[in-house]
Amino acid sequence: MLGISARRRLRQALAAWAVVGMLAVGAAGDDRAGGQRQTGLELSMAGSLTLPDSLGEEAAARPITGLSGITWLGEDRYAAVMDNSNRLLLLEIRLSAAGVPEAVDNLQIVELSARHDYEDLAVCPPRLVERIAERRRSRGDAVPAECLLVCEEDTPAIRAVDLESGELLGIVPIPDLLRQRRTNRGLESLAVDPDGETIWTATEEAIPADGPAAADGRGTVVRLTAIEVPGGAARTGPAQVAYAVDPPHRFARVFAGEPLAGLVALAALGDGRLLALERSAGPGLPPFTSRITLVETAFAKDVSDLAGGLADRGELHAAKHRLWEDAIGLNLEGLCLGPSLADGGRAVLTIADNGGLGTPNQLVGFVLRDPGQSVDAAAAAAAAAAVGSVLLLLRLTSPSPCSTR
Repeated sequence: MLGISARRRLRQALAAWAVVGMLAVGAAGDDRAGGQRQTGLELSMAGSLTLPDSLGEEAAARPITGLSGITWLGEDRYAAVMDNSNRLLLLEIRLSAAGVPEAVDNLQIVELSARHDYEDLAVCPPRLVERIAERRRSRGDAVPAECLLVCEEDTPAIRAVDLESGELLGIVPIPDLLRQRRTNRGLESLAVDPDGETIWTATEEAIPADGPAAADGRGTVVRLTAIEVPGGAARTGPAQVAYAVDPPHRFARVFAGEPLAGLVALAALGDGRLLALERSAGPGLPPFTSRITLVETAFAKDVSDLAGGLADRGELHAAKHRLWEDAIGLNLEGLCLGPSLADGGRAVLTIADNGGLGTPNQLVGFVLRDPGQSVDAAAAAAAAAAVGSVLLLLRLTSPSPCSTR
């Protein structure tokens, strides 16, 4: 625990850095904060929006803190999870045509039937929803209208949740290896493939059998784990992929402590492609650095048969392609895909955990684009225009059907 004076210095430093970070968010077109053209995808920062720290009247206000994961429910609806609590946050986020978060409305807290260190969440796959509904009907229980998956790192487990009542509906089995987590570094990320056939999860740092935790100058290696949804088609890709998290960033020390780095969120693009959010933290300035990478798991080695030692097996580490990196004074912990945008891009939302350190609850919006698709669209438009011009020319130069020649 930090002393009072150390916490005060840290809050002051964080506040100063947050101002610098928000200026960076405002300058989203800057090359440093913008997208890097790799693997055919570009990710660029669009803008940010501050969330309230509490909900309700002063006397009965409930704190909004520890926001560790976010998922898109469709249209303007999203859900976020608060770690070390029994609470989910439902909210509506209005995005501009360019993917900028412009307003947040209709915030609502859902209390879950059990408290855990919840870290991320995703919408239940349809097949899993059907299985839950069948089981509950057979017992005469109410069928949930909406179901979410949440992962928590104290048991650890992936649990299904009734979004309306907060009732925990059951557990999705995880590989035994993922139970060997480090304290407070367990299941941190959760995503579901667009086709609903695969659930993805990973620990924040390496399980002890695979290698050390992150430290100054050293990263950590985690297992990106694919879990088949029961009743679906058999997976053809790897069941587990070794992912090497970068070492902690460099910082100017402000107080005592050790830096850390880990994988804190995943978003599934389909076909084995994942967006991965890495978070690096240090006891100084900048306090946080965030990285978003693309991982093509379909081309990686399957390490599910290995009982450990992944840190020393660099040849097995999946290739990753950095799409964005910056230090914006925010502890980004959640990541999700949002709606498609008018220009063909896809909205990506991240959420920052205030962590009790004086940083704000913050949404930061990004836009994911595939330049190849844009080029194809432009080429198609140009071709269509050319064809149209030829047809118009033929029409203008052809004899009129009423000609009396």
